[in-house]
Amino acid sequence: MLLGQPRLIRHDDWAVHLPLALAQLHHDPPFPLVNRDIGLGQSALVPFELPVAHPFTLLRPQLLGFFLGPDVGIAWMWWTRMLGSFGVWLAVFAVLSGGRLGLSALGSALLVFSPFFQFWSLNPASVTTALGLGFLALVALLRARGGAAIAASAAGLAAAGGAFLLALYPPYQITLAWLGVALAIGFVLAERPRLPLREHIGLRVLALLGAAVCVAALGAAYFGAAAADVARIRGSVYPGSRVALGGERSLFDLLNVALGAPLWLGVQAWAPLGNVCEAASFLFLGPLVVGFDMVRRIAGGERIDPLSAAVALYAAVLAVFVLAGFPESAAKASLLANVPGQRAVLGLGVADAILLVRFLGRERASGTGGRGVAALLAAAWGLVLAVCALALHRTLPELPVAALFGAAGLQALLGYLLLVGPGRMAALVALVVASAASSLWFNPLAAGGAEDLTGSAVARAALEIDRSSGGRTTWVVFGRAEFADLLRSVGIHTLNGVLPVPQPELWHRVDPEGRYEDAYNRYASATFVAGGRALRIESRRPASFFVSVDPGSPALRSLGATHVLVDRGEPRAFSPQRGFEELAQVGSARLYRVSAAPSAAPRAPPASASPPTTR
Repeated sequence: MLLGQPRLIRHDDWAVHLPLALAQLHHDPPFPLVNRDIGLGQSALVPFELPVAHPFTLLRPQLLGFFLGPDVGIAWMWWTRMLGSFGVWLAVFAVLSGGRLGLSALGSALLVFSPFFQFWSLNPASVTTALGLGFLALVALLRARGGAAIAASAAGLAAAGGAFLLALYPPYQITLAWLGVALAIGFVLAERPRLPLREHIGLRVLALLGAAVCVAALGAAYFGAAAADVARIRGSVYPGSRVALGGERSLFDLLNVALGAPLWLGVQAWAPLGNVCEAASFLFLGPLVVGFDMVRRIAGGERIDPLSAAVALYAAVLAVFVLAGFPESAAKASLLANVPGQRAVLGLGVADAILLVRFLGRERASGTGGRGVAALLAAAWGLVLAVCALALHRTLPELPVAALFGAAGLQALLGYLLLVGPGRMAALVALVVASAASSLWFNPLAAGGAEDLTGSAVARAALEIDRSSGGRTTWVVFGRAEFADLLRSVGIHTLNGVLPVPQPELWHRVDPEGRYEDAYNRYASATFVAGGRALRIESRRPASFFVSVDPGSPALRSLGATHVLVDRGEPRAFSPQRGFEELAQVGSARLYRVSAAPSAAPRAPPASASPPTTR
């Protein structure tokens, strides 16, 4: 660890995404389309971005480092997300600001250093970067004057569309797809007089259609290969049956960053808002700049910028969904029924950055007009923040009220400076610094990150046992399910842990009548606990379920387990008399061989996976 400290809260990273990616690397053969070390077999195509030995991975360049090793893979994935999103959005903002690179760099930094990006460990970066690349390719296609440039732009648009499609997180994809539509329409309307659209019009239309066909063909190939697994996810209890109607966020939730809350609270203090990740948001100043721009232009009889208007309309509609909710019919028609409110915040943050950069880019002359309007709007914005500060303090009493009010006043002042006067860029720098200060403390900087997983003492002990058994062991973990994820990250077959695609066939071995199917037919982490004679499977949270089983009963053996890892378990439940031979003890973990286990057999693919010969 070079800077910072590990974050237990980022469970999705260290216990889900990274072990699954490393499991691909250590599989035999490596980088399969179906990983047979996870339950009865886990698709590597859905629902996560995982490295596979297939051309599909070329559209996920953030994964290419895993082909060079685990440490390179983790570092490559992190820095391509960070630098890729920063570079791409610098270019997008350069287009929107008329080529002002300093402004564009600050706008991109404001986006990338936002708590939403940082507290989610840059997980939104892939889809956001793909959106930016798609916009840049579309701009290039619309501006191109020669056939070769049009064709090259269409190829770039197809690649960006494919990358966006393969980002594989519908809540972010749907949210940003609507933003992409607003941005494209606004750009065409704003730049139409300067675009050579009448030149090569047939070729441009053909290029657009060709890019769309390529993306559609890629989607058909990709989701055709994963059709059975997609159907399983859609038919699951979670997330398949989840319907979002919005109205899940309050205004003070959204504005907690503007109030400086991340600077004053530790990671664990955010429980009333879920956790620091779920509460993550952006510095929002879009409403202020849009209001100022509209008042001034309407009063002066000037034309409203179509691009700003389109993005502002998008943000307004999305804000209604996030804060108040939609009727079910409207939510389903817009596809926002697949977007929990806290995930839709991503679209609001990106739109806000666009509006801010666009406004400042069009204000080339640092004039002082409209000071009265700016002062009135900034004061109103500060008052809104002050009211939200009181509500936020009631929810999170650890937040000092004086600090919240001070942050509200500072935001009002910076907002005023952004609207008028020569201090605009200085105010923007201050906003970037504030956003970075409230977020960069969260993610530690480390070297050799894979060693904590693949080189741990527990993993080495289990790997030695597996190798001495010819690599034919099948493990069940009692206690902390993360140990199951740890074992699979070094290439050991585990039955529980995180199962991203539901595997009812596995659990039907102990529950043939499907009595507990609602509990295990979900994306979830499966945890085993030593229980009484009667098997019991229950889900206590949407993304987890518990299997209570008597270790000495036939149920455990019917699953096909040859070995068991027990974390802080009761040794008597795993005694030799009950059919267990202790092989090793590492800290609180004990490793056992299951006596009288079924002879190892070739691992069969899950029903959702096609036979290997067809792959």
